[in-house]
Amino acid sequence: MDTKDQYLQMFFDESAEYLQQLNENVLLLEEHPEDEEIINAVFRAAHSVKGMSATMGYERLTDLTHRMESILAKVRNKEMTINEFIIDTLFSGLDYIKLLLDDIRNNGEERTDISDYLSKLEKILNNDISIQEVLVKPEKTDLNLQDFTGMIALTEEEKEEIYNKMTSNDRIYNIRVILAEDCLLKNVRGYMILKKAQELGYLAKSNPDQREIEDEDFGDSIYIKLISALKEKQIQEELADIIDVEQVIIHVEDYKVEEKAVVEQQEAKSLVDSIKKQKDGLANIQISPTVRVDIKKLDTLMNMVGELLINKTRLEGLNIDSDVYQDIIQQLDRVTQDLHHTVMQIRMVPIGGIFNRFPRMVRDLSKELDKKIDLIIEGADTELDRSLIDELGDPLMHIIRNSIDHGIEKPAERERKGKPATGNILLQAYQKGSEIIIEVEDDGAGINTEKVIEKAIEKGIITPDEASQMEERDKLNLIFHPGFSTSEEVTDISGRGVGMDVVRNVVETLDGQVFVESELGVGTRFTISLPLTLAITQALMVVINNEVYAIPLGSISETLLVAPEEIIQVRGQDVILLRESTIPLVEAARQLNLDIEYGKYRQLEEIPVVIINSGERQIGLIVDQMLNQQEIVIKSLGKFLVNIKNISGATIVGDGDVALILDVRNIA
Repeated sequence: MDTKDQYLQMFFDESAEYLQQLNENVLLLEEHPEDEEIINAVFRAAHSVKGMSATMGYERLTDLTHRMESILAKVRNKEMTINEFIIDTLFSGLDYIKLLLDDIRNNGEERTDISDYLSKLEKILNNDISIQEVLVKPEKTDLNLQDFTGMIALTEEEKEEIYNKMTSNDRIYNIRVILAEDCLLKNVRGYMILKKAQELGYLAKSNPDQREIEDEDFGDSIYIKLISALKEKQIQEELADIIDVEQVIIHVEDYKVEEKAVVEQQEAKSLVDSIKKQKDGLANIQISPTVRVDIKKLDTLMNMVGELLINKTRLEGLNIDSDVYQDIIQQLDRVTQDLHHTVMQIRMVPIGGIFNRFPRMVRDLSKELDKKIDLIIEGADTELDRSLIDELGDPLMHIIRNSIDHGIEKPAERERKGKPATGNILLQAYQKGSEIIIEVEDDGAGINTEKVIEKAIEKGIITPDEASQMEERDKLNLIFHPGFSTSEEVTDISGRGVGMDVVRNVVETLDGQVFVESELGVGTRFTISLPLTLAITQALMVVINNEVYAIPLGSISETLLVAPEEIIQVRGQDVILLRESTIPLVEAARQLNLDIEYGKYRQLEEIPVVIINSGERQIGLIVDQMLNQQEIVIKSLGKFLVNIKNISGATIVGDGDVALILDVRNIA
């Protein structure tokens, strides 16, 4: 990475942190408008973003943050009063900052037009504006009037390919095609739109892509980057003629090949000169006493620790009868344990980095839906592996948006039910053994399982006979079925029934589990359990059909030796009674489809049983032998073996052999 890229990455990282601080502090300012400490914190963060933007040469960002800073200065000097109007104005500005940062990250330059918003800020400063004039929704303005490059951003390779294909008569069209709300065959219409675009010119990129259109995994708009020599009007008419197309918005992107290299060289020289002149100002910015480390370097370090653990295990397997050997093994064990612990601590980051994104979202959606909702955050300092943190944002957002849209009732309805007018959403995290638990709980309407069953039957997911035999837990789990929704109308808040299955898929990809509990009229709780790390874990080593397997300890409740007479049958299923609970027994060999004679365990004097947590219930997994507990390094099976049932990975044991790791989440 060259010097320019390093400064740019530093700019992105620190701008993101300051933007998060601004969102959090403006929310606090809304609650405590007279608090000078909060006002000063907002002012300082805006000033820092302005300074960095000026250093990097981004004029629109600099101008925007300068004018926001001027408003805050008036507030600080008691020349202006904080009210809902000013808060909404500041939030609109933060949205524009994010759009500009996205422009720079995706396109290398500021493209969002903020001139209207800047002029309105100027009017506020001059006390010459009405509330209606300033409350602009930047996202909608950007999508309807501006270049759609954020939705169909190109890589450098794609840009080069496109520009090489262009002739002197070609133009680049950024197109948004909006489908009618009542469009029934979205995937068919989407295919027709892409086909028509290909007829009109060179289809450089689309969002959604063809696969997402086939899966109907998109909203009401299709974004297209088209290279064509045709006139804008002709392209618009051709696309608008397609059935169920409600609107076609086109933005023409001007591009001249001969100017590009010169402009880029000038920008780069200006950027480097600016950095050299103002290097001291940037160096003085301090956010937290930390050192930024590329996550890829931490992954490499973790892999090296893993290899060290594997070799330590192999050395232990030699079992040499020597005091010196035993002493070396003990010392090596201590060093590797300390090293593993240290690397793990480096990788661990507070989950608050994700949690703190949601108060602003809850505030905005509450206003949009005319609801009163308090988001309560607990356990934000709970730490989780960075690789897991990065993947959790979208699942949690889906759950919280669903709680806001479908869970929490409007104030009048809540009061009729005897509830407080303000609904609550509790977002909390805590560590439980070797797992991190994340809960999202609301005190809203709850899930009507009868309505869930009705919809599931209507969609052909289950039959009426299957429905009659389902337990309450199984009925609730139907909401995780792809495309399932009980809502009668599609909204922009919680999407089109693609959210909850995405939640489960992402969580299971992270070797976690998600559960839902609900009581009609009382509320709903979603619980996500995740391992502390995906790289190294403690496991119980067992023997199944003369092969060694590993079962992660996080999935194990306890281990037992069961006498054959303790086994009883219920509806043809072998079970044991454990502290007044009925635990079904399953043979591990049968779950792995091993070609052996099943049921031989009944001939044993003592049957080894591992009580595992599979989904929301416990199951007794019968194995041939339980060996020992040891630390294992989880290795991927590779893309060709990734979908083997009940196997999640592999590890190397003491003798150098490979042991498969059991995935017990879906064992029947």
